[in-house]
Amino acid sequence: MSNARRITILDGGMGHELKLRGISDGTFLAGVLANQSSSNNSDIVESIHLDYLNAGCDVITTNSFVAVPQRMIESGLATNVAASRIHASQLISASVDRARAAVATYNNASGERHRNTKQIAGCIPPLTDCYFSNLVPSSVDHLISDYTCILSTLLDCNADILLAETLSSIREAHAILRSLHNINNQNMEKRNIPPIWMSFTIHDDQPTMLRSNELLETACISIIEESTNLKLPLDAIGINCSTPTAISKAVTMLTTFTEGRNIKVCAYGNCFKTTTSEWMNSLGKDNTASTSTAEQQINIANSCSLDYDEEGYMLPEVYAKFACEWAQAGADIIGGCCGSRPMHMKKVVSALKEYL
Repeated sequence: MSNARRITILDGGMGHELKLRGISDGTFLAGVLANQSSSNNSDIVESIHLDYLNAGCDVITTNSFVAVPQRMIESGLATNVAASRIHASQLISASVDRARAAVATYNNASGERHRNTKQIAGCIPPLTDCYFSNLVPSSVDHLISDYTCILSTLLDCNADILLAETLSSIREAHAILRSLHNINNQNMEKRNIPPIWMSFTIHDDQPTMLRSNELLETACISIIEESTNLKLPLDAIGINCSTPTAISKAVTMLTTFTEGRNIKVCAYGNCFKTTTSEWMNSLGKDNTASTSTAEQQINIANSCSLDYDEEGYMLPEVYAKFACEWAQAGADIIGGCCGSRPMHMKKVVSALKEYL
């Protein structure tokens, strides 16, 4: 029986997939450098995008998660702030080119039936190391210049969607919205701002809280009010880069916060045995982590189940079951995050066929 609500299928992970296909230098920087047409690896980036499109994904995300000014300086690709923003912008632009080339290839192969139905989401990542909210500048104003660089580039490249993802704090979300507002106000003619999807990462053992220990409910209410005041098209609020079990609980909360507001709910989780919270605690760097020793042991025990293969990836059919939970809880956009692969998304598409 068909379902009246249609779910949009977002793609899965890119960074780890690039590593599996031989593009790695111990960081994710090699992956983003592969976007450049001068790189011998640009075809690999396109092939991953194409694999997700062939798996049935409606939206593919630009391979630009680490294309941020700070990373350009840390890696030695730029020696000053101005140069770092120029270099980041070039890599972001190249990432849109790779995604657009993949869509063109898909369209040419599929003919008229699917032509112009696939979209490109421009990635808007954290400006500092993921998950560690204590590294995010305390002032929203200190984030705006770099976010303006990223957003201006994506707007110039005509990304179909602006996807802010893996945000660990409310102030990152506010900085993105204010940067977009500033960009619009600086132009004599108002720019056409595409739909904004804003996704947070939450504690794996406390799905009511962002990794900054701010409440998910507070984050939702705050960005809904901010986007309304700034007249920006906030189209979806989501959770990503967290365990599927945590996301299942969070999606139910999100549907409550967004009900009646014409805002979609987005969900895409990690597929590794080791949870992000466990990994953060192992580094000893996170001063906001909430996972207790006892809870870590429970998580580790759970991760040793038959839900994972011998390499530590959640089985595609298991991930698809979580996707069905999210759909039943009211999620409108479903994809995959770290450790998810095209085969995971193919299973998700098959499992959600009544919603497509």
